[in-house]
Amino acid sequence: MPVQYGSLPFKQQIAYFRNKANVPSERWADVWKNAHDRGFMVAGAMKTDLLSDFRQAVDTAIADGKSLGWFKSQFNDIVQKHGWEHTGSPGWRAQVIYETNIRQSYTAGREQQIEQVKSRRPYGIYKHSGAEHPRHEHLSWNNLVLPLDDPWWDTHTPINGYGCKCKKFTASERDLKRLGLEVANQAPKVDTYEWVDKVTGEVHNVPKGIDPGFDYTPKSSAQLTEKTKQIVDKKPPLEERLTPRVVDHAFSTIKGVDAKGISVLLAELDSPQVAAFEQVLKQHDIKTLVLKAGEINGSCKGRALGSEIEEYLQSGAELSHWNYTNRRPSRTNGFTSRSWNHVVVKAKAADNLNKIDIATLTESLAEAVPLGKTADRLWSFSAAANQAQGNPARVFATWAHEMGHQVYFKAGSPALPSELKGRASLTRYGGRNDDEWFAEHFAAWLLSPQALNQALPEAHRFISEVVEKAGTL
Repeated sequence: MPVQYGSLPFKQQIAYFRNKANVPSERWADVWKNAHDRGFMVAGAMKTDLLSDFRQAVDTAIADGKSLGWFKSQFNDIVQKHGWEHTGSPGWRAQVIYETNIRQSYTAGREQQIEQVKSRRPYGIYKHSGAEHPRHEHLSWNNLVLPLDDPWWDTHTPINGYGCKCKKFTASERDLKRLGLEVANQAPKVDTYEWVDKVTGEVHNVPKGIDPGFDYTPKSSAQLTEKTKQIVDKKPPLEERLTPRVVDHAFSTIKGVDAKGISVLLAELDSPQVAAFEQVLKQHDIKTLVLKAGEINGSCKGRALGSEIEEYLQSGAELSHWNYTNRRPSRTNGFTSRSWNHVVVKAKAADNLNKIDIATLTESLAEAVPLGKTADRLWSFSAAANQAQGNPARVFATWAHEMGHQVYFKAGSPALPSELKGRASLTRYGGRNDDEWFAEHFAAWLLSPQALNQALPEAHRFISEVVEKAGTL
């Protein structure tokens, strides 16, 4: 089964790949081990234009979560355009390029994240993929726990070969106790075998169980070959080549609802509120799950997503499906928890954020806000968005509401000021408790700040202060 990453890409993964230079090569062994950290190559792709087209297709697959099927169609178009004669069948060759680049860039991004949390989660767990026809060495390493600083990880961090789907997870002492795992007294003995490059005659000692050229850990700080370094030095700075996004990542099973779509809408608002909220996202890396109703109800369909979602969340939860399960999915648009660092939003398969006109949405909320001071106040601002532009707008407003909860939690859930105590919420749902009051009015603050400031300036000021606090804690 080919790998499926859906909407999993994140900024470290994207940055790792975009920091590479194109390196024309006749065969796969021309770029060896850590040189892949800065060099992009496709064996046999010697022409600059051909390699650039492959590079663009892989970049899009990583940044926008494109499927293998999509990449295969791109591969066929590129081959036809350039008249490229390649080895192997088109389907097999496309799959090798797609899976290897996505997995290695994902691993490199994860390694950067691991460095940031190593003080709190100092152990690594090797997880076998559960493949029907496993590599026996990989299977023997399943649930092996070693300190992240153990040299064994330098050569054995997955992926460890073409088609390998093994993974490396991090854990704290508490996680290991909950999982019933113990730290190994020492790393497994590393036996090697000789692999001879038939073209150059060079002999490489490769650990058993690992394919030639995979016995390294992808990292952006890897040493460069001189040839690759010369090419990299000519490239413009990374920040000039990355497409800026307010929201760096999301896990979504809905094609039309992803981090890129959310970012486009927020960027169109172009407000101080979005900039302040963006600082909170950078400070706390709050994550987003966008799932269908049938995937959040605890069913087998939803549970099947558990490992993929846990790989994205890295929550350490033993029962990962509880991170996105709701027993009454028909009665909720989204939910989160004080103990989480993510939000869950329900969407339909046909939803597409591209259908939202942000000016129309902002205007509809501007009309709904003052109704909160009358007998005609609406149930929620998500309902107002739905009335104006349908379910995609409801999804977007719900995401803002749930993010409001997380902002409030990150700031320590400060009590409402006295001038707001006892004041009616601008929506009926916001009147349930302080948490819901903040989340509802945060959505208005983010999406229609002028209307909120005019209708309830105390609320606008309080939310601004809480967001600023959450962005610094």
